[in-house]
Amino acid sequence: MNTWIKETDKIFLEMWGNNSPTEIAAAVNNWHSNFSQIKGAGFSPITTARGVMFHALKFGLISSADVSAFDKQQKSDRGKRSYISNKIRQEVLLRDGNQCLLCGNKDKLTVAHITPISRGGNSDVENLQTLCFSCQKSNHGSSVDFRKPYEKQWCSNCGRAHYQNVKG
Repeated sequence: MNTWIKETDKIFLEMWGNNSPTEIAAAVNNWHSNFSQIKGAGFSPITTARGVMFHALKFGLISSADVSAFDKQQKSDRGKRSYISNKIRQEVLLRDGNQCLLCGNKDKLTVAHITPISRGGNSDVENLQTLCFSCQKSNHGSSVDFRKPYEKQWCSNCGRAHYQNVKG
């Protein structure tokens, strides 16, 4: 875990001032994901743009008022990014064959974000997929694109199965 903290700090300090908090969070998450795969860990921590702001606060680079202003802006942006129009919803459902991409169910369908809004995702068609209510609930926030090859892995830390896209 100590290596993670040092590397996170290194990435953060190298990128601060030249990149957005979302870009910094993505770089940190990419490093954690790669490091976890190398070590054979079943999970990797997730950093958000808000987490980056608190990191900056910890280092004394910004004030708590800056964090509050960031939160207010994020809340405003999130409302704009998360809206899925009926036209887009119908386009996604049609593209995905009006069925859940994970289990094939055709009832209680939802249009779910692949990259969650909280991690910088948007409501563009490319970032949306069809899942039934049950699959969406159990995979909420997972960032797995079920249109691409994926695999199910058992997590020894939480005792549950998780999905992840197959790299290749």
